[in-house]
Amino acid sequence: MNLALPMLRQAGAETLPSEQARRLLASGGQLVDIRSPADFGRDAPPGALNLPMDSLSYATRRLNKWRPVILYGSCGVHSIRAARLLAGRGFSRVYQMALH
Repeated sequence: MNLALPMLRQAGAETLPSEQARRLLASGGQLVDIRSPADFGRDAPPGALNLPMDSLSYATRRLNKWRPVILYGSCGVHSIRAARLLAGRGFSRVYQMALH
């Protein structure tokens, strides 16, 4: 994960501890679960929008680029790809939720 953090920061994403993520969500952040629909169905975080990696590129229109986006997923590589994609589409506040 040490290599992933600089890449996330470069893409405009930081890793947030769960408590900071909750505060950001309470102030208007958007929680995006980038896992598969099957994983999302098993244990979806409350209030999350499921936009799996394979559909994220065309589903970004469902997000407000002016509000923070918090990515939730089980694989750091997917979070990096998602953060880069969103940053490339004009999202400036993209975060990865720490899963521990």
